[in-house]
Amino acid sequence: MRCSLVIAVAVCLALSGCGKTVEKQVAVEEAPAAQWERVLPGLMTETQKAQQELVLTATNALASELMGELTAALDQGGPAAGITVCREKAPQVAANVSETYGLRIGRTSHRLRNPANTAPAWAADTVAGLEGEPTWMAGPQGELGALLPIRLRAECQMCHGPVETIADEVKTAIAANYPEDQGVGFFEGDLRGWFWVEVPPGDTDV
Repeated sequence: MRCSLVIAVAVCLALSGCGKTVEKQVAVEEAPAAQWERVLPGLMTETQKAQQELVLTATNALASELMGELTAALDQGGPAAGITVCREKAPQVAANVSETYGLRIGRTSHRLRNPANTAPAWAADTVAGLEGEPTWMAGPQGELGALLPIRLRAECQMCHGPVETIADEVKTAIAANYPEDQGVGFFEGDLRGWFWVEVPPGDTDV
C-alpha cells in the first residue's frame, strides 16, 4: 500500500526539527477545525482518491528532498552540521514542493523542535490524540487533509534520543538553533510526529 511507502520514506530527521514550514510563507485563512470531518479511504469519492494520490506523491517528494539535503550535511559535518543545514534548507524545500504540487505541506509533532511547526487547526485533535495511523480529513470546501505518522528510526536517536545519549556537540547545536526544543527523549519506534498535507478542492464528482 502506498501509505506504507510514505511512512517508510518519512524518516525522523525530515520532521519538525528542520526549519519553518511553508505555513509561514503562504497566507491562508483556515476553516474552523469543527468543519473538517474524518473520511475513511474505502469511502472516498473519486475526487478524494485523486487528492489522496497527490498527497502521497508530494509527501514522498518532500521526504526524499529533505533526506538528500540531510545526508549531504551528515557526510560533510556530522549530526551537528545536519541540524544547522536542515534548519536552513527545509523551508525552501517545503515551499518548492508546495508550489510544484499546488498544495500546503509541512511537518508537526506533539513535542516540537521548532514551535513554527504547530499543526493546522484541522489536524490539532489528531496530533493531541497521538494517533499513529494515517488520518484523512474532508474540508468544508472540498479540501482533503492528511496526517501521516513518522516513527523514530534507530539512527535518528543521535538527535532525538534520550538526552544522556546525545553528543555534547549535538546538544549545543540544538540549543543554538532551537532554544525551545522538545524533540528529545524518543526511542526507536516511537511516534515522533507527522507530515501534514492539505490539498485544495478538486473537480466536482459527476
